[in-house]
Amino acid sequence: MCGWLLVVIGLALDAACREGAPRADGKVRLRLSGYAGNPAETDLMRELVADFNASQREIVVRYEPVPGQYYPKLLTMLASRTAPDVFYLDILYFQPFLAKRSILRPLDDFLASASTRTGDFVPALIAAFSDKGKVYGIPKDFNTLGLYYNRKSFDRAGLAYPTDRWDLARFREAAERLTRPQGPAPRSGFAMPPDNADRFLPIAAMFGATLYAPDGACAIASPQGVQALTYYAALRRTDRSAIFPSEVGASWTGDAFGRAQAAMVFEGSWLTPYLEESFPRLDYGLTQLPRGPAGRSNFLFTVAYVIPQSAKHPEAAWKLIAYLTNEASQERITFALPSRKAVSERFVAKHPEYRAILSAAAYARPYAFGPRGNRVNDRLGLAVQEVLLGVKPPKQALDDAAAAIDRINRL
Repeated sequence: MCGWLLVVIGLALDAACREGAPRADGKVRLRLSGYAGNPAETDLMRELVADFNASQREIVVRYEPVPGQYYPKLLTMLASRTAPDVFYLDILYFQPFLAKRSILRPLDDFLASASTRTGDFVPALIAAFSDKGKVYGIPKDFNTLGLYYNRKSFDRAGLAYPTDRWDLARFREAAERLTRPQGPAPRSGFAMPPDNADRFLPIAAMFGATLYAPDGACAIASPQGVQALTYYAALRRTDRSAIFPSEVGASWTGDAFGRAQAAMVFEGSWLTPYLEESFPRLDYGLTQLPRGPAGRSNFLFTVAYVIPQSAKHPEAAWKLIAYLTNEASQERITFALPSRKAVSERFVAKHPEYRAILSAAAYARPYAFGPRGNRVNDRLGLAVQEVLLGVKPPKQALDDAAAAIDRINRL
């Protein structure tokens, strides 16, 4: 018998045992699950769940963070009908999950009678988890990309710090001037991930490229898309001002920045608590991504609380979501921007270094690529990698990726 089937059967038996267990206190048992990658977030979730349990006479919640591969485990639990009553859903997976009509439960009937108002949240976040007039998830927090820069590196190079008025040409010039390949402490102007499209696609939009044409065909191989990938690859292959983190012994771009091996990176505000914890002496600033010839662009990264259709106690699950996303709970978020408009404004007033992240939400696009978005994202990442490694020129890589993405979306 194959391994995954044994896992499914095991989970089903475990769930059956739990369902059949005596409940002397008569309380409804719920399970909440999400990623376990951020210790600050995991700690906060444990606290919020403990506080929720203390406030309830009829409901008790067990928090089950998932280390490692979250979505494979979640899909296994959904297939075996042992999914948590409430779980995290990343915006990248919203449309793929929605395409499976039996997974997500609309929340509109709860919203109609609850004190939770969708108008209290950043509009783009609610829209990101809505489809055909129905809301399927309440966003817990969000992020956009910002330009982190090392003040000491800029001072050493005699450069003014980046501002919101920077464009891509100025960014490229600064990356070259900040690069010092020789000497006792070599450093580069920029660090980029080698194998994903998260940093390239905003630049593509800055050049006027779109991922899809109005008829749904992949349009990333347009002249604007090729121009954008040519620009992005030139940072590394022509200017020699961009590095991969692994080349300097760093685990990710934020780590390379913290070690002062790269003077600039494009990262979300998840980098800030990491720097405070791991590199407390680093003197850095944060501003919006530079503009391109066609204007600004950015990604909106967000995760929602959702309820599966298989949940046996959806009313209790909604009470939990309402608690986790009320103003008091959102005030306690420190690792991202709260999804409520008023709370995020108060957060930025208290922490002005996050202003660039909040400002970008006004024009950022959801980090989503359609019903097969995770596969589309992987294919785009391959195209970027092929160009950065010199395997293909930008036009060929994007032509091949566009053809592959059209095949993916026709499956």
